[in-house]
Amino acid sequence: MEQIFESVKEIEKELAPYLSSDEKTAEFLMIENAAASLEKQIDKICSKKNHRVLILCGSGNNGADGYTLARRIEKKYRVSIIKALEPSSYCCKTVFKNIKPFFDDSIKIFELTDELDGIEKEINEADVIVDCIFGTGFHGLVEEKIQKLFKIVNHSDAERIACDVPSGIEKTCASISGFSMQEKKRCVFCADKTVSMGAHKIGLFCDDAKDFVGKIIKADIGVSEERFAECAEKVKDKIFLLEKSDAEFPERNELNTHKGNFGHVCVVTGSKKGAGILCASSAFRCGAGLSSILVKSDNSNAGDIEIKMPACLMICDSIPEKTSCLVAGPGFGRDNDIKPYLDYTEKNNVALVLDADSFYYKETADFIAAADSKEAKLVLTPHPKEFSELLKICGFGEYSVNDVVQKRIELVRTFCQKYKNIVLILKGANTVIGFGKKIFICDMARPCLSKGGSGDVLAGAVAGLLAQGYKAIDASITGVIMHALASQKFKKTYAMTPESLIEEL
Repeated sequence: MEQIFESVKEIEKELAPYLSSDEKTAEFLMIENAAASLEKQIDKICSKKNHRVLILCGSGNNGADGYTLARRIEKKYRVSIIKALEPSSYCCKTVFKNIKPFFDDSIKIFELTDELDGIEKEINEADVIVDCIFGTGFHGLVEEKIQKLFKIVNHSDAERIACDVPSGIEKTCASISGFSMQEKKRCVFCADKTVSMGAHKIGLFCDDAKDFVGKIIKADIGVSEERFAECAEKVKDKIFLLEKSDAEFPERNELNTHKGNFGHVCVVTGSKKGAGILCASSAFRCGAGLSSILVKSDNSNAGDIEIKMPACLMICDSIPEKTSCLVAGPGFGRDNDIKPYLDYTEKNNVALVLDADSFYYKETADFIAAADSKEAKLVLTPHPKEFSELLKICGFGEYSVNDVVQKRIELVRTFCQKYKNIVLILKGANTVIGFGKKIFICDMARPCLSKGGSGDVLAGAVAGLLAQGYKAIDASITGVIMHALASQKFKKTYAMTPESLIEEL
């Protein structure tokens, strides 16, 4: 897994002496290496001298990266620059001054004004457009003249590359949260690739950023990964990006086994039996030796609807004696009594996954507090609306769904710092897992998961792994990755069903 950072400015200061004893020289070396990384990506797209590269430059060191890139490629390709903002940082002013001799020879430069006369033609003829306007320190919304620029750039046929972070993206994406896609495309550079310098930045993994970052490529800034990691050790609250290799799939290598070796999952459901069936089926698919459904009616007429049960699942009217993992919440309803099931897991030291309707019960908050002090095997799997309810019943205050989406890292961290032994999985475009002081992000899921039942499948996957003896955090990481990888199997993003997703786990 790769580490993600909220800011790398302090780390870069620590790294500077390894590049040069002079601070400014070290800064220019980092800029040179950033430009070299951008050049490498351009070379993968362009191969002829008549290919056109357009670079959008800002006022700070991100702009300095762009001007340095222009100097490096001015004879390889036809290079143009749009000066979106006047250079203001020392490095940006310096490199801009250094490339001035090229302006009358091999580099065309345009000033960005409110009127885009002459610029639109340059944009439409470009093969590659490189965004070097703003960096990781950006806040708020881009000004109107840049919005006009993005409106044209984001609809061009050029390959679009962002330097470090697409301009318009901030740490939480709060300024664009709630905007329509059309509005976002006026405020954010829409990249096909983002070249993140030195390390991954947290802003790239906001839900609202997912449509704008494209493929994320980490580039070095002149020091080894080992040296960077050494300087990053001082960061207390760790955030990690999950990779496929982080999953520990439940392989069965011993030949002399039986179903009892792999645990028994029991899913407690209510009138909406379909959710419970999906959850139990997923647990069975992910390796649980046995999987049962316990139906608790909430006196709803929906409970009378016949639903076909898979033959592999068992139906029970009480928790089976050798249950090793219980799931409560999928299809449970909000008018039932959840306490007996919480009490059962506490008394019998049984692993528990809480999902869906379970987060609307005050008894859940009391159980979480008690379970945390005993280091119980407990995993919570809410989506943003359910997490807002969980925060409320646990005494954190009132948060809207939009608050949760904007502050997901902050809120997951706050929750997990209070409940240090509980694993929290917050579902979303990028799923966030919190455990103690560590946060893990999975960005591998596809939009086909945006359907009812997908969350039930995830809860079941985690439960199936817990039943087989996985630690809570390992079951959560592997379950989330399995769920995301399964979503990648569907070529048609609209055609997935929960049942077909289970088949791909």
